[in-house]
Amino acid sequence: MLTLPDDGVLFVCANTNPFAHIDEGEPIGVYCTISYDDGLTWSEGVYNLGCKLDWSNVTSRERVRRAVQFDGPDRLPILHGVLPGARWRHGQALERLIDEYTDDFGRPNTPRVPPQKPDDAGSFEHYTDDWGSYWVRLKGLATGEVKRPAIPDWDMLSSYQFPPLSPTHTQELRERIEQSGHEWFVNAGMYSLFEKMQALRGTENLLIDLAEDREEVHILADRLVDYYIDAIVMDLEAGPDSIYFYDDWGSQQTLLINPAKWRSFFKPRYQEMFNVVREAGLFIYFHTDGWTMDIVEDLIELGVSILNPQHVMMGEEFTQRFAGRVCIRSDLDRQHILPFGTPEQVTEHVKQVIRDFGNFNGGLILHGEIAPEIPFENIKAMYTAFKKYGGYPLSWCQE
Repeated sequence: MLTLPDDGVLFVCANTNPFAHIDEGEPIGVYCTISYDDGLTWSEGVYNLGCKLDWSNVTSRERVRRAVQFDGPDRLPILHGVLPGARWRHGQALERLIDEYTDDFGRPNTPRVPPQKPDDAGSFEHYTDDWGSYWVRLKGLATGEVKRPAIPDWDMLSSYQFPPLSPTHTQELRERIEQSGHEWFVNAGMYSLFEKMQALRGTENLLIDLAEDREEVHILADRLVDYYIDAIVMDLEAGPDSIYFYDDWGSQQTLLINPAKWRSFFKPRYQEMFNVVREAGLFIYFHTDGWTMDIVEDLIELGVSILNPQHVMMGEEFTQRFAGRVCIRSDLDRQHILPFGTPEQVTEHVKQVIRDFGNFNGGLILHGEIAPEIPFENIKAMYTAFKKYGGYPLSWCQE
């Protein structure tokens, strides 16, 4: 039997979230879907019938989940992304600014000291990773590139051993979740198929392997998929919210390989890994830089829940085709507007991205990469706009 407080108002809604257009502090109604002896509670007790809407009880985890599911968050979630060079350049001022804005993926709002810039920052650094690939990079400033791959010759494949999976990373993930009370939205893993194969074979070798459709390249890919699935199963035991995958598939203007080859070789292997995640009820987070228009439809078909593309370079066509169909983790224009625009242009850019992707009762996670070349004034303008224009309802969009 459903009982209502005296000042309660009940709305029976279908195929919409009744909270999407309610301002904080107004009396609220709710779907007539779940009844309890003491009234009706919607979605884990965040909204209570007949009470005032109190968004202070909404955790970052709930906020992100609602945005991903187009289910009416209080505001668009924020994910910080700060490169070391920016912290060296802007120092404590940047740390203070960032700490004014909650990172819904887990950076606590606590004062921190920016790292000291090493004397040899920007010098070349050489290292060998756990997979046996030899890298060169600018210290503290870049990921670098492989100069000597781990498997330069296919004769080495049969004896090549992947690094053993350690339970340590799963234990650290579990402790992080337990210590926070799972307040934040937690990604687990960082799994790459195409980029890892480049590191193991070398980019030129791998592209030739794919063009020739060598048997060995299939063997290597299948071994990686099996390895990653074992790692994903370990991740699932810790209880994260999503599994993170990444592969940079685009150049500035086109896909790096023929889309047909992508669909025949890589798509079914992604499907194997994604199926494990989906069967566990978790979200799939996929990062891919460059012009990737040709495969976005495929990624949605595969079940990607959060897509992090460089949407700006693909323009209006990307927005028209995919806005409202998959949650976009924004990548604000870091080639032009963020480093070279004015604060006013940054503000307008943030507003346009929110119009494009956030106007669907969710569907957007706000992010702009803070690189060393971005002026402090533009960083401040970006975060100010996140706060001013990222809260629901987006009434300013109708102005």
